[in-house]
Amino acid sequence: MMSSSRLRRFGLALAVWTLLRPLSVAAAEPMALAPDLQLPLILKVLTYDRHFEAKAHGELVLGVVFEQTDPDSLKAASVVYDTLLRFSGKTVKRLPIRFNLVPMASLERSVEDLKINVLYVAPGNARNLERLTRLSQAKGITTATGVPDYVKQGIAVGIGVSDDRPQILINLPASKSEGSEFDASLLRIASVVK
Repeated sequence: MMSSSRLRRFGLALAVWTLLRPLSVAAAEPMALAPDLQLPLILKVLTYDRHFEAKAHGELVLGVVFEQTDPDSLKAASVVYDTLLRFSGKTVKRLPIRFNLVPMASLERSVEDLKINVLYVAPGNARNLERLTRLSQAKGITTATGVPDYVKQGIAVGIGVSDDRPQILINLPASKSEGSEFDASLLRIASVVK
């Protein structure tokens, strides 16, 4: 069940989407794998970061970033958020998980106010990647996505598909710039962008 604060944030995001729907300029980029299949993999990948616990400061706080002018982006972010609800009360490396929907318009403020340490970049953010990566690298925030092209453009962790199987994607320069150091055992099985 959604807490009242989560319900309010979701309601606000839905209201923003409704108001701005006519402003949509392009459809969101496709995710290679459904959120219910990619999110458990992304959460597992995070545990292979040698600096995971230090960066998390006692709690994994994941912000699902969407472009509020793109209804497809909001829809994708909502599906990701609904999938994350299944992880309520669970932990990653003994750290509790908290998650929030984050419109691009309030990205910097949300990161500060909510103490976000992982940004999940939903489809529809192609034009926002430079701003996202600049913030993530300055603040040491790990970025992740289900849009494989975003990894090539500077997002650190992604999930794609190769030969009809999930594929872990790691942008090594981006992950290092965000303060992550992934274990060699993960890098051996991932597709690494150098």
